[in-house]
Amino acid sequence: SMAASRPMSDVLSETFPSFDHQAKVAAPFDNEAKRDAEFLRKLNAMLLDLIVDFHAWSAARPGHVSDRTADTLENEVKVLMETEKEQGRCSPSPSSSSSRSLTRQRLNDFITRIKLALAALTGL
Repeated sequence: SMAASRPMSDVLSETFPSFDHQAKVAAPFDNEAKRDAEFLRKLNAMLLDLIVDFHAWSAARPGHVSDRTADTLENEVKVLMETEKEQGRCSPSPSSSSSRSLTRQRLNDFITRIKLALAALTGL
């Protein structure tokens, strides 16, 4: 009713505020783009950290497994030697002293070859 009481020429001559495209469209778009870029930067940094951590873990893992396996094998050989000694198969007589040291040397050489083979298999 107020518009009805105003003359049509006044309504037509009235100026409207200009559309502020910077505040209404450009600034929100820029802010969103900046937020997306910051998110991607943080995500890339987190992914890089994860990749580096995973690489370090995977590179260290074969060495750890190899060392643990070598220790297990050495312990099993020691147990076997103790069992043989208890059963009298490995007699401590002086005549077999050189034979025992030769056997011990062969065993040490065998264990060294096993360790080297494990290292080669795991890429160390």
